Amino acid sequence: MSDETKKTEAAPAEGAAPAPKKHKKAVVAVVIVAVLVVAGIGFNIWHEQPSFCQTMCHIENTYVSNYSQPQNSVGTDKYGNEVSNTNAMMAVLHSHTEASAKPEIVCVDCHVPNNFELAHDGMNYVTGNYVYPRNERSDDDLMKWDNKDGTQFCVNENCHAYLRGADGKVDRDKLEQSTQRMDFNPHSQHHEGIEMTCTECHKGHRASVLECTGCHDDVELPDGWVTKEQSDEIMAHMHEAA
Repeated sequence: MSDETKKTEAAPAEGAAPAPKKHKKAVVAVVIVAVLVVAGIGFNIWHEQPSFCQTMCHIENTYVSNYSQPQNSVGTDKYGNEVSNTNAMMAVLHSHTEASAKPEIVCVDCHVPNNFELAHDGMNYVTGNYVYPRNERSDDDLMKWDNKDGTQFCVNENCHAYLRGADGKVDRDKLEQSTQRMDFNPHSQHHEGIEMTCTECHKGHRASVLECTGCHDDVELPDGWVTKEQSDEIMAHMHEAA
């Protein structure tokens, strides 16, 4: 067979489109997938940071600025009230700690995202019912979207798991024993039938309250904490301002 015949057989038919460059399309597809993967990883990392909460929802920065205050210093609560020791606010106290499973606790370690709750809050934001700062919620309120007991907010894997009982809730006996060396044990179960929730005393974004002072006037306050009477005055003032 002559060289001329070979060339004729190899030539494409007249008017036919050139063969697609499949390798270029594959490269483009790989690049797109890689960009999406990197963007997804970056978004997921950002989602874990307080700056995400500040940008997406708590845009007035009330909570993030509160959380970001230096520990063991004079500061302000989420309402703008002065707090003599920022460690009295659990958000600040837990931001950096050696007493938990993680050296640094960020927002989503405690406020675990729940899609139904996010949708609910998003709807409130769109309709103008999302207020700043948020109305104070108990640990029961915080856990209702997950159908869990309020005390499970504090005895999760990242924090006070050592106080957890077999049912996943706080073990009241373990809790009482954890503070038994104190002159006045605030976790004593001497009031039969009364089981206070953690957040009745331990406040995340305002000075914690020693509720026992409602009856016991000889109890020493932890640094920065307030009495029940002082707490009631703070909240009454906040309701009037609202």
